[in-house]
Amino acid sequence: MPGTITRSLRLSAVRKDAATLSAVESVGGRRVFKFKASDGDFDRYSDRLNVKGWRVDGYNANGVVLYNHDDGASAAMTGAEPQLPIGKGRVYVEGDALMVDIEFDDEDEFAKKVERKVSKGILNAVSVRYLMLPGQYRQNERGGYDCDAQELLEVSIVTIPGNARAVRSKSLDEAPDDLVERIATRVVELLDARAEAKSTDEDVEDEQKSEPDEEDVEDESKSTEEEDVEDEQKSEPDEDEDETKGFNAADAAKSFVEAFKGYIRGVKE
Repeated sequence: MPGTITRSLRLSAVRKDAATLSAVESVGGRRVFKFKASDGDFDRYSDRLNVKGWRVDGYNANGVVLYNHDDGASAAMTGAEPQLPIGKGRVYVEGDALMVDIEFDDEDEFAKKVERKVSKGILNAVSVRYLMLPGQYRQNERGGYDCDAQELLEVSIVTIPGNARAVRSKSLDEAPDDLVERIATRVVELLDARAEAKSTDEDVEDEQKSEPDEEDVEDESKSTEEEDVEDEQKSEPDEDEDETKGFNAADAAKSFVEAFKGYIRGVKE
């Protein structure tokens, strides 16, 4: 078995793509973008990588972020000016995924262009370059490899992802302005429908009560004392009825909007 797997376009290491999760604004005065870099499912190479097997200390010591894996190797051969890193990254395992936080170089014009396109959702994907470590991988049933340990070399923003799951998930700030309001409108409709249904049920019950039956005839024979006791019991307020009195669906929906926005954005009152 060879020491490393070399199946990338440049035959240096395997590259895999994944998706942006969200943009975190103003972390210590900086814009930090959080990406899902890899998971443990099959990719388009038919490989599976053990999420707990990532070796990331070397990368975090020199966390360069490139664009389309351009590390300057081709420039060295052609004499062109090499593409410098566009930012820095910090990788870590979170749950069942390898995550990377990326900060773009705000003093580099090209890096700023890439950041703007990421913010707009035009560029959505990242790709990792890594080495499968010797003795830590084996062929699987799909013809790819199951890897128990792999070393991360670099992370890139890419234009064409190779992972079917490499689709960016929008944050709330990037959603339509009326998203929460439309949700609240639907909540109002459901609350009004529920109130109307309850009112209809109460009308039916009132009609049924107005029709005399055998039990009503028997009730007429009750003593005055028993009737007085029942009247006192009826006069006591029902907790459920008190809760519904003064309820306004529109006001409730407005409160829901504010609470929902606060919850999603992580705002605590």
